[in-house]
Amino acid sequence: MPKTKIMKMRLGKQCVICEGRKEEGILIAKSFICTTCENEIVHLDEQDQLYNEYIKQMRTLSSQYV
Repeated sequence: MPKTKIMKMRLGKQCVICEGRKEEGILIAKSFICTTCENEIVHLDEQDQLYNEYIKQMRTLSSQYV
């Protein structure tokens, strides 16, 4: 039987905010937030249009463990 080569690829974890796969970020209650989204959240003003979208996504973190 011929040998086949299997290519292993690290996809990273899926961000709960952007749903992208990244290697670096933080884990909050077993949920991953990538560094890009983390930086955007930290520097976001509550008057910004994206503020409510981030709030909705962050609520999914708490609803998983209530």
